[in-house]
Amino acid sequence: MGNQLFSVNSLGGYFTNNQLSSQVRYKAQTDQKFRQFVDIESAAGANRGNKVFFDKISNISTGGGTLTETDTIPKRNYTITQGTLTMTEYGNSIPYTQKVKTLSDIMVPETVRTVLTNDMRVVLDSAAATQFMTNDYIATITNTATTTFGSAGAALATAGANMSDKNVRDIIDKMKVLLIPRRADGKYVSVASTNSIRGLYDFFEAKAQLTTTAPLMIGEVGSYYGCRFIEETNFLSNADGSNGLYGEACFFGADAVREGIAIPEEIRVGIPTDFGRDQAIAWYALLGFQQVWDFSDDGQTRIITVNSL
Repeated sequence: MGNQLFSVNSLGGYFTNNQLSSQVRYKAQTDQKFRQFVDIESAAGANRGNKVFFDKISNISTGGGTLTETDTIPKRNYTITQGTLTMTEYGNSIPYTQKVKTLSDIMVPETVRTVLTNDMRVVLDSAAATQFMTNDYIATITNTATTTFGSAGAALATAGANMSDKNVRDIIDKMKVLLIPRRADGKYVSVASTNSIRGLYDFFEAKAQLTTTAPLMIGEVGSYYGCRFIEETNFLSNADGSNGLYGEACFFGADAVREGIAIPEEIRVGIPTDFGRDQAIAWYALLGFQQVWDFSDDGQTRIITVNSL
């Protein structure tokens, strides 16, 4: 056996240099899917204040009808309710020193940008999702044959299953009865958690596979009964209902949630301080999201959420 050894620094270990891989690996990210479905509010912008008011017009108070020759035409009216979209600041930052930037084998600013960009996407998609899911009209999957509906902002039952094709038909039919308008492509959309999609997957696989050449939504997994299904893993719970086994979902049509933007999200590099020794990178945005129709105030909704007591 030789006397010069790798395992002892003074006998050979000092002759080696361990290497750092140039490939940086990042923690897996959620699938953010809600924000792609907001409608941009054109009235929002810089130098226009932090709020956008929008008017919602009712139907006529009493419908017209036939007249006799001596009747005067009745005089009716409509009512106006007003919604408010409020824009607020969002942001986060990571400071670092000039020393770590200078001496590191890995490009510190690039890793900082990537981590901040991931955070920015999660935060803003969650803000949009909150408006979709903060809704008065709620469906609960009591079981695969029964769907229970509530309209006062709270679920009326405990979920006992994930969605089945029967539950989907119940929800879509309710959307039609509630006069929820379809989106521009003539369909409704459901953004659903993994567990909700799993409840439908076998059915999708057999009967609702994607065979169209039309552009797909990001994350789209199937289409059925006039509704496109999107799987997301960022915001919706997979631990809803009895024993925490079932998933949340959100069904919606046109004009559901609006986004107002004064300053779109961006990465900003801070001005170094302490003679260049203290540096930082941040993301920043000045914007807001707002659900348009509130069932308790307007008597109409554009959204049905799926969750549980």
